Amino acid sequence: MNPRPTSPDPDATEPLFSVELTPRGTARPALAIVALSEDPMLLEALTQAAAGETTVVTSPSADRFADQLVANAAAVALIDAAVAPAPLDDFLATMHRQFPQLLLLLSGPAVLQTQFAAQVADGTIFRFVHKPASAQRLKLFIDAALLRRQTLIAQATVLPSAADVAHSAPGTHARRTDRGGPRRWLRPVILVLSLVAAAALGAMLWERLPAFTASLRNPPATPLVQPTPAKIVDQAAASQAAQNAQAARAAEAEREAIDRAAADRAERDRILSDSEAREAALAEQLRRTTTTAHSEQARVYVQLAHKRLTSGALLEPSDDSARTYVQAAVALAPDDAEVRAVAGALGEALIAKLRAAVDASDQDAAGRWLQACRDYKLSDGELEPLVAQLGSLKHAQSSQLETQSAQRSFSQHLSAGALLEPADDSALGDYRHLRTLDPGNAALTTMQHGLRSAVAADVLARIARNDLSGAQQRLHTAVDAGLDGDELVVAAGALQKAQDAAAEGYVPESQLKRVHFVTPSFPDDALARGMNGSVELEFTVTPSGGVADIKVIAADPPGVFEQAAIHALSQCRYRPVEMGGKAVAQRARLKLRFKP
Repeated sequence: MNPRPTSPDPDATEPLFSVELTPRGTARPALAIVALSEDPMLLEALTQAAAGETTVVTSPSADRFADQLVANAAAVALIDAAVAPAPLDDFLATMHRQFPQLLLLLSGPAVLQTQFAAQVADGTIFRFVHKPASAQRLKLFIDAALLRRQTLIAQATVLPSAADVAHSAPGTHARRTDRGGPRRWLRPVILVLSLVAAAALGAMLWERLPAFTASLRNPPATPLVQPTPAKIVDQAAASQAAQNAQAARAAEAEREAIDRAAADRAERDRILSDSEAREAALAEQLRRTTTTAHSEQARVYVQLAHKRLTSGALLEPSDDSARTYVQAAVALAPDDAEVRAVAGALGEALIAKLRAAVDASDQDAAGRWLQACRDYKLSDGELEPLVAQLGSLKHAQSSQLETQSAQRSFSQHLSAGALLEPADDSALGDYRHLRTLDPGNAALTTMQHGLRSAVAADVLARIARNDLSGAQQRLHTAVDAGLDGDELVVAAGALQKAQDAAAEGYVPESQLKRVHFVTPSFPDDALARGMNGSVELEFTVTPSGGVADIKVIAADPPGVFEQAAIHALSQCRYRPVEMGGKAVAQRARLKLRFKP
């Protein structure tokens, strides 16, 4: 038996909370938790979580809940949503309004947390407790409540801080100290004196500027000695003679320079001619040597290429393949017969690889070999037939992949119940798409049978839910789509039977949702005689789900099993039938069979 917290005397009166000052001077409230719940597991977990910390008090009803809060000076309250008065949000708001310092813990299923998220955010609800709640989780919430309550008490009882006292005390304003003192006037005086000195110096320079400029323009003249006329004539003759001699020397130097330039030019032409002749001879010798070396190196590359062709290393490794050596040989000796022959052999080997990949239906390998052939500059005429075969291969593989995709999509839609609609995203659409892609596909027959069975099951399920119009529409859609078969014939018969019953004002009991069904007792006399029988009853399901107006429609044999059938049916309950969102009475028929 689960322990259950006891309820203290509801008439006792205490203050809302009491405060004990610890040695550190911290206020700690004495807490009591009042729980409004009838869940023994929740109360046991709460008692374990509060052990040694608080007192747990169970409120017998919502009417006594407020009295228990006051009587026990409760600081925390746990409200079980399963037993709280409706509407729950109004009840919580009332509790928060009457007890603003009370910390409310709301317990219920997880779906309620979203519904009351706003109340948790604004503080109406302190914490939300998921059910079933463990003692460890409740312990965390209780500790949080203790800390929150202690904080509220500390805020209400704390003394003004020393800083506040200092600001409020008179005469504590700091005096502004004059850091400048007597020196605060010294800087302006120095600035004024400096400006006056600069102005005086500028005025003095401005006065002396014209005199200084004139001295620069008119330097003092030096007195010259005037020569005599005879001396002037001798000087002119001497000057003319010197000029004539200088002109003669210049003409002689020019003639010598011309002769030397002609001789130099002739020597340079001779040297250049000899040099060009020697360079031409060396170039021819180098060409012959290089050609011979290239031919010999090309033959080495040809031999290596033949070896790689024999081993099948056509393209890889990139530095030791047939293509690598053929390209090197062509670069050295493009006109050499052996080089041309090995180059042709490589082209034929690449085409053979491409043909083998196409024949093997290996689309990836064929694509790689086709690209290698194009990189090797093979002619389009050689590649065209193989390219056409590769295109056909790609189309066939694409069709195969699309067929497989249609089959997978059909299975997914069939499992999800997307049978007929929408036309392009349903099992019927997948079936039609596959029939268009591959009319002879063997899977079409199986898919058609599966689709017919699924549609028939859906029609029967709608009949069971009394959705006769939906069943009729689904059946018509299937028939219009060409899904005729035995499965749909059976479903159509069941639908017709249900429609006939509805026309008579009753529905089969199988279309009702049983809430509580009682199996009838077998009568002792009939059991002793080993009798079998059946009773067909007509009855009314009331808007509340009960059974009324039971009538016996048929009994076989009469007068044996009727009372047992009526007694059992009267104790059954069903989910009320709704029309337009409102529960209504519904007549139904039930046939009970009795076998010993």
